[in-house]
Amino acid sequence: MKNEKIIKQIAQPILEQLEKYEKQFGKTEFRSLPEIHFVLDKTHDGPVMIEDIELTDELLDELEAYIQEQIETKHKPTILH
Repeated sequence: MKNEKIIKQIAQPILEQLEKYEKQFGKTEFRSLPEIHFVLDKTHDGPVMIEDIELTDELLDELEAYIQEQIETKHKPTILH
């Protein structure tokens, strides 16, 4: 990821909220892992910004992949031998 620092900065509060919901709802087993998908609303004029970071389709794709990887790592860790 070329935007790794930005991705982690944006993802951190999202991951914290997911952790909060997980604690609130207990240790419920999922039939499949939750998936996350962001949709960029392009109905308004101008770029979509988070602080000084412009959200682009490419950045959202990388953000989705990073957060999904974090979810999978937490719930389905891979054991290396």
